[in-house]
Amino acid sequence: MDRQGYKGSITVFLSLACILFLSLICAVVESARVQGARTQAANIAGMGSFSLLGEFEKELLERYGIFSFNGTYGNGSFQIEKVNERLQDYISYNANPRKDLFSAGCFDPWRLELEDSSVEKYALLTDDKGEPFYQQAVAYMKANALTMAADKLLEYTKNTEEISNWEKEYEKGLKSSGEQIDQMESEKQAKIETMESEAAAAGTEVTVLPESTVNPLEEIAKLRKRSTLEIVTWDKAISAKKVNIRNFPSKNLVRKGNFKVEKKYHGLMSDLIFREYLLTHFPGYADGKSGKALDYQIEYILGGKSSDEKNLKYVVNRLLLLREGMNYLYCVQTPEISQQTGALALVLTGFLGLPLLTEATNHALMLAWAYGESLIDVRRLLDNGKVPIFKDITTWTLSLENLGQIAELLQQGAAGQGAGTGLSYSGYLRVLLNLGSIKNQKMRALDMIQAEMQEEDAAFKAENCIVAVRIATGWSCRPMFAGLPSTVFGVSFQSARFEQKSSMAY
Repeated sequence: MDRQGYKGSITVFLSLACILFLSLICAVVESARVQGARTQAANIAGMGSFSLLGEFEKELLERYGIFSFNGTYGNGSFQIEKVNERLQDYISYNANPRKDLFSAGCFDPWRLELEDSSVEKYALLTDDKGEPFYQQAVAYMKANALTMAADKLLEYTKNTEEISNWEKEYEKGLKSSGEQIDQMESEKQAKIETMESEAAAAGTEVTVLPESTVNPLEEIAKLRKRSTLEIVTWDKAISAKKVNIRNFPSKNLVRKGNFKVEKKYHGLMSDLIFREYLLTHFPGYADGKSGKALDYQIEYILGGKSSDEKNLKYVVNRLLLLREGMNYLYCVQTPEISQQTGALALVLTGFLGLPLLTEATNHALMLAWAYGESLIDVRRLLDNGKVPIFKDITTWTLSLENLGQIAELLQQGAAGQGAGTGLSYSGYLRVLLNLGSIKNQKMRALDMIQAEMQEEDAAFKAENCIVAVRIATGWSCRPMFAGLPSTVFGVSFQSARFEQKSSMAY
């Protein structure tokens, strides 16, 4: 049987079938390639974000452990357009492997073309009252520098409420005591005049006080009129450095980001860790270290004043009030104290026969004694000594007899008294930080960072420091395997267009 005439029909059929199968395979491959191109575009967008954040401020990282890149790029003014240019430049090299290459043999299976790229959102170091700075500082301490146990840190907070309450009690008692004595002054003078006239009529003299009796309230009244800083430092040298705080982030924040960072760290323990970061990275009066802008930077974080002297004065006054409250607590709870002040008050005012005046004088002596002891405490702290939060009979240093010579005792400082026990100056700074506002402390720390960085770069501003970005990119993907399916099926394959976004933060 002659079958020669049937061989051609089988070849044509097989060819048509192969073309159909090849067209289908090319269409599937093209679809897979486009999906792969989407993934590649996402990878490239991520690399672009990473490259932007890779331009971090080295000095800021080395000194403070904080990551951020400067949105001014050295020209002094924040320009998001410049950031967009940098982003597009980074992305373009990954999107087009042939860019700036002379070789034509570079195979690119994706055929991606970057149509648009921009930084859609960004977060700044100063956003949300310094929250990004706070988050990085806590993360840094957790990863690198936190050596104190959690229970040890919590010790500094357990008495803060009681300390605050007794500060208020002392201020309230001081005010009421002064008002009581002032109200009875006219009655006191009238009583003295009556006694003098009666004595004159009898030809005798009025003996107001025994010759050996000293009224310590007079010496304390003189001290209260003087500067506390002057009293507790005497002839010690105090830094004269000053700064202009008008353009600091805490005073004049011009720029805000539009991207919210994750608040991973929050709560009491994170606040304590952040305050340890402050004590670790910012010098203070007792450290023996100096800064370029201010020497007493931890004192600035507490006080927010424009000079070292003013900030130290603020801290000294806060320490004095803290110690006054706690020493007053000891006075009112110790019978021996009230017995001694009551006896002296009776000597000072008993001859007048005014029980209310004697009672008010007793209270005034107790307040004055607490004040004198507190001056010695602060003086000791500034001399690198230690003072316990709660006093007892073994740690109380000032006698009522020496209260009238308090000025001489203060001039001697902590000499001959030993280092003492309890908290040091830095320990009391921890207490003051825990009593203060964490929001103020975050921004004032950024003030000091900006001031220090400006000593090297005058144009540096914390509000120009970018810590997180969200970028948007637009892409087109030219077809590669669409020629055969387009011819066979009559379907037009256009360039695929899509958008990819990427977010990244330090």
